Amino acid sequence: MFIYDNDGNIQYRPKGFPVAQAGRFRLILVTHDESTFYANNCHKTGWSHSSEKATPQPKGKGPSLMISDMLMSEWGRLQHGDNKARVIFKVGKNQDGYFSTLDLLKQVEHSIDIFDDKTNGFTTGLFMFDNAPSHQK
Repeated sequence: MFIYDNDGNIQYRPKGFPVAQAGRFRLILVTHDESTFYANNCHKTGWSHSSEKATPQPKGKGPSLMISDMLMSEWGRLQHGDNKARVIFKVGKNQDGYFSTLDLLKQVEHSIDIFDDKTNGFTTGLFMFDNAPSHQK
């Protein structure tokens, strides 16, 4: 992993380690992260004056949007030019459906292509995932 000073200058650059018959290579950790955001996601408690009337609040969480992306400490979000690994998914039966294992696999294949283009094949990516149910099939 690269180590930077407070001005953004590289203080330490990893040199890799020898691998039998393969020379030297760099290994970069690529993590997967996904978050779901809801339209009515707000704090439900608050203070109001006794003379104020209650404000109606919508019921339920409302429509949701899921963001799935690949992240690295070296470059932040995985992208190369206009080619991005991020997937924006409108969750629901009347929207894009639900993010499945097949959607994740398509994103991973696309991410590997972006990683290879960005590194010209001179770096190995170690892709790490959490234990979410959509990752287990």
